[in-house]
Amino acid sequence: MKNVFNNSELAHAYANQTQNSGRNSNGSFYFSGKTIYSYGGHFPIAKIVTNDNGLECMLFTYRTYSNTTAKQISILRSATRQYKKIYCHTPNGSHSSNFASWLQLAEHEATKLIKAKKPELYLNELSRLNSEVNEYAQFFDLEIPVTLTAVLSIKDKSENLEYLINKNELIKLELAKKQKEDKIKEEETLKKWLNFETSRIYSRSNLDFLRVNINENRLETTQAVQIPMEIAKRLYNKIKTNTLQVGESVLNYKVNEVGNIIKIGCHNFAKDYLLNFGSKLA
Repeated sequence: MKNVFNNSELAHAYANQTQNSGRNSNGSFYFSGKTIYSYGGHFPIAKIVTNDNGLECMLFTYRTYSNTTAKQISILRSATRQYKKIYCHTPNGSHSSNFASWLQLAEHEATKLIKAKKPELYLNELSRLNSEVNEYAQFFDLEIPVTLTAVLSIKDKSENLEYLINKNELIKLELAKKQKEDKIKEEETLKKWLNFETSRIYSRSNLDFLRVNINENRLETTQAVQIPMEIAKRLYNKIKTNTLQVGESVLNYKVNEVGNIIKIGCHNFAKDYLLNFGSKLA
């Protein structure tokens, strides 16, 4: 199978997705899977994605890097006319990082309104960014961050000044909302794990949890470690009687800390949680 192409051939090979990879002769233009790059992984030009509704599009960067990259972008855009294109900062980046990049651009344009002789130039750019952001958010069924929504809605100098005054409060509101959403997700993830729908949890929380596997007569941690029931009961009794010591071992895991938080290997358990959980094992 051919893997080295001229730039035009490479763009078409990527668009047709008939093979998993390809590059041009000097490696400055290449693709791997659904993503195509210019001069390395730091600059993805485009990525073919599918949303939760099964709709496909090509995320396309709005950035430029050099004259060579600009030419590659032009060639790729022409070779991929069959795809719906949605523009963003980094096609293979996270949604939060793309929203953050739009926020930076929008704030830059809004700031220009303060001394603008022709404010319509910057208002038109804010309007264009607003359309770009909304198309991206609608495709992925995402809620646009509060701060970004606020700056994109600015219509004049006074509104920009009001935004700057209220920005910190907007950020606090956004953070509180995200923390609430993260907590709900954590609770849903833990519930699925407790119901044995998953084998482990890749959690942002610093705490671990336990479940009882009755069929195997053992406990299982959220990090998929299995503890025979008898060992678990002995551990509970030591915690209950305050005789668990730093340096002891549980299976192959060393006890690193004993206090309100008990650290065993890479696991962190709240002592109160272990006492409550262990009391139900008797």
